[in-house]
Amino acid sequence: MSKVMQGARNKGQGTPRLQLTAYNLRLITYGLLLVALLLASFLRLWQLDTLPLGLYHDEAYNGLDALALLEGHEFPIFHEGWELYAQDAHADRPPVSTRFPLFFEGNYGREPVHVYLMALSIALLGPTPFALRLVPALAGILGVFTTYLAASALFNEQLTRRNEQKGNPHSPFTIHHSPFTIPLFSAFALAILYPAVHFSRFGLRSMLFVPISTLCIYFFWHGLDTFSQVKSEKLKVKSGASTSHLSLFTSYSHFVIAGFLLGLGLYIYAAGRLFPLLFVGFVLLWFGTHKGALRRFWRPVGLMATISILTALPLLLYFARYPYFFFFRTAYVANKGAGTFEGRPWLTWLANIPRVIGGLFWQGETHFRHNLPGRPFMDGLQSGLFLLGTVAVGRNIWQKGAEDEPVAPWLRTAVFPLLWLAVMLLPTLLSGDAPHFGRMTGAMPVIAIFIGVGADKLHRLLTTRFSLLTSHLLLLTLLTLSTLWTATDYFHRYASHPLMQVDFYQPDWEAGLALAAVGGDALYLSPTQEEIATFLFALGEKRSNMRNINADQSLVALGFADALPVYLVSNETTTAVLSNLQPLYGDQLVLTPFTNHTLIQPTTQPRIPETSPPLNQPANQPITLLAYHLEPRDNQLWVTLTWQSTAVLPANIAHTAFVHLLDQNGEIMTQTDRPPTGFATSDWRPGERIRDTFIILWPENGAEPTAVRTGFYDPATLQPLGDPVLIEAEW
Repeated sequence: MSKVMQGARNKGQGTPRLQLTAYNLRLITYGLLLVALLLASFLRLWQLDTLPLGLYHDEAYNGLDALALLEGHEFPIFHEGWELYAQDAHADRPPVSTRFPLFFEGNYGREPVHVYLMALSIALLGPTPFALRLVPALAGILGVFTTYLAASALFNEQLTRRNEQKGNPHSPFTIHHSPFTIPLFSAFALAILYPAVHFSRFGLRSMLFVPISTLCIYFFWHGLDTFSQVKSEKLKVKSGASTSHLSLFTSYSHFVIAGFLLGLGLYIYAAGRLFPLLFVGFVLLWFGTHKGALRRFWRPVGLMATISILTALPLLLYFARYPYFFFFRTAYVANKGAGTFEGRPWLTWLANIPRVIGGLFWQGETHFRHNLPGRPFMDGLQSGLFLLGTVAVGRNIWQKGAEDEPVAPWLRTAVFPLLWLAVMLLPTLLSGDAPHFGRMTGAMPVIAIFIGVGADKLHRLLTTRFSLLTSHLLLLTLLTLSTLWTATDYFHRYASHPLMQVDFYQPDWEAGLALAAVGGDALYLSPTQEEIATFLFALGEKRSNMRNINADQSLVALGFADALPVYLVSNETTTAVLSNLQPLYGDQLVLTPFTNHTLIQPTTQPRIPETSPPLNQPANQPITLLAYHLEPRDNQLWVTLTWQSTAVLPANIAHTAFVHLLDQNGEIMTQTDRPPTGFATSDWRPGERIRDTFIILWPENGAEPTAVRTGFYDPATLQPLGDPVLIEAEW
């Protein structure tokens, strides 16, 4: 090391300056970059299998679609109750069945790439929360590297090229004036940025956009520099035309990759729909202010635009066919939240500006799943560096460049980063619940770059007052304190927060795993609830055996004749469910309590009472009446019916059951019509037995009915489901 490091003196300052050859500087740079990546890996992978606890609904829903991909199901598939929302989406155009969808329609609609990657992760690691969260975690680590590349393309390429044009490509660089410092600081900043760590450990799709967007920016600027250099040197080449053509092809390939990544962003995250605005705005400003830029660069820029459109075209055609999916989520988030002004979206957006700025520095998002409540986007140290970097970037606007430069420095190092930041803050600015840190994911890398610029500026200032060693130690101390700040906030304060179990559905995940361990063909979750994806993902391949019912009311699902049912019920309804089960199972019930649920396992088949007199049962019924019990109570008749489904019932019809009291002429005296309580016929499986009790008023005239007639019909068309069953009775 002593052979490559030399002591020197800053002119007029007496401060030692260390010098390195370009080769050794690159070795140190890559070594420090590796440290940043290792730090990012630790913060994103450590305890990933247990933190966050449980499995939140949206993560589980993504996992269910990934499981369906691996199992070869046809899409669209709707878990929970999303098929009702799909009826609106497909009112004009029916869905096209496919094995590999371009868009996953359930749960407000989701872009596809992250689901496919989760399917790959599950195939390798099994259906666990770790497998789901590993995808964004790896994306978060990769994003640190690609942010380094993007920062190097913005702040390093020009400086390196200028040095080479001076005829000294291998001359020593000073460490504190190295063009590598901004990219390195930017990588470290993203590695320790709290929201970047948080969303890298959360099984959602937003973090996947970070490496895609930063790679797109890197290839755009790298292609622009290469293309400009080839064009300027082409006139000097006399005998090496083939090499020049090869370099020109290489520069065009960069624009092809950039265009592909720009189009791919639409398949990653909804914010990708706004990302092209960065390039549209920048190119218009560039071509409008730089003489000759349009004439020189319209071909590569046009190629990038064409490739991006072609890449996005399949998804754009899908949205053209089903515009509901393009607008529904956007309209939903824009009109939801305490900060909305109903009917006046422009007022909401104006009010969001101070909210978003405040969220960056002093009062962050309060939604626990997205943030440690109230923590700002940046800690105090990062905020200071960000503001210092913003001032430094702003001063670049007054830079003047050489005439042969493809882009003026003020456009490259000032306007482009500021425009990048503005565009990627739009998703949260246009939201009704700003600041929303999840929708600020696209801004994470450029915020890290601003922090990196500020750190580089501070480094330069320190080296004018202190020795290099002291300057390095001071800056290292700041980075270490910021790292500890992030680690403490996430792994201690956030991990121990009382909302952790609730917001990440830990009790549901715990109970779902217990239900999966028991197994069986008839699994019943009670009562009905909107979000059951966590239970379904915990069950894995057994999820098709579970039904969500209201077992605490009049209906009891009894499973199959050859399979004992298992009930997972909320603790609040356990008493009511037991009151329905005990007359059928007696004391043959095993109860296992969990945090919010109780697992109830019968050890014997239910005792269904014999029917007397015999049933007048029509043949070939889709639903067979197994047993009935008639019990007059005051002026009411309680009719308990036990059915068994014998066929696959229509999935899009929730049939209504009817119970009629008939006189001796077969005329209806009084009746009750309603669907089975909390368990729609569309969810009944062949062989499944269901018991429900109907209360019907006794005829007011005191006449005695002679029979009960029951059956099912479609409430929309009144079309009967099979033939009615007639029960003759004597009172």
